[in-house]
Amino acid sequence: MKFKTYQESDLSREQLAMLPSENEIDRYDEIGWHVSPFILPEELIDEAVRGAEAFYRGERDWTLNHTDRISNDDVALDKRLLNNEMTSLQKMEVRDLINYPTIGATAMKLARTNSIRMFADGIVHKKPVDGTTDQGIVGWHADRPYWPTCSSHNMMTAWIPLQDCTIDMGPVFYISGSHKWRDDLRFRKLFNFNNQNLDEMSAFLKKEKPDYVSVPMTLKKGQVSFHHGYTIHASRPNTSSRDRIAIGLHLQDGANHYVPAFHPDGNKVEIGYDLVCRKDATGQPDYADPAVFPELFRAQ
Repeated sequence: MKFKTYQESDLSREQLAMLPSENEIDRYDEIGWHVSPFILPEELIDEAVRGAEAFYRGERDWTLNHTDRISNDDVALDKRLLNNEMTSLQKMEVRDLINYPTIGATAMKLARTNSIRMFADGIVHKKPVDGTTDQGIVGWHADRPYWPTCSSHNMMTAWIPLQDCTIDMGPVFYISGSHKWRDDLRFRKLFNFNNQNLDEMSAFLKKEKPDYVSVPMTLKKGQVSFHHGYTIHASRPNTSSRDRIAIGLHLQDGANHYVPAFHPDGNKVEIGYDLVCRKDATGQPDYADPAVFPELFRAQ
């Protein structure tokens, strides 16, 4: 499952032109998200769809050495929302998509860092619903609070739809500027990927942040959206007639490393990714383990 680390010299002139400008990077700093142009080839996306379908059939190119606390929903249960993590470490076609250089290059520019490593990935598959159920909702949340053992506050996620994503397919919504609210603990009480009551957060926002703006990522196939690790986001059910498949690629900047974190009861926090990676010289999880957290892009 070897990943390649790319540099700008590996990019074509056309690919370099697709990377965010200084104005776009400043805008990302301000609103906490960025939408790319068409940075992914259609045939690469189609291969990733075939890889995802094979994954759901139980096919694996490689296996994880540990699966505890790694989301791995069973397609046989006929759930409307499936979340399967670390798929690029198990399926070649997903790895090839995630490793495409314009993704890492864009992330490196936005994060203003000299290196971008994968932290985790997941296929989020929304099956169609009839509109009378809340199945398929992803609750309001930010990604970074789920990773208290990370030192960096500069992490991000690339959201990669594997087809055109129309408003009725339940695209992700970003709350612009919400990455600047990370120290307001009132919001964290409402965070939960699995909380299907989106109206609770909406009511709170209308009261506390009446000027807030939420923006749907109705992207075309080949576009990618990038959001800051503290940007609040959610999505509604897929009420279209088509499956909506997207990959969430969590990314860490070069400075990120493991730091001990503790629950209120004093017990040490251990996230699922800590169990998969190697340990460093001090016995702590190594977030630079190239087998689990490969470097996708680095500066020249």
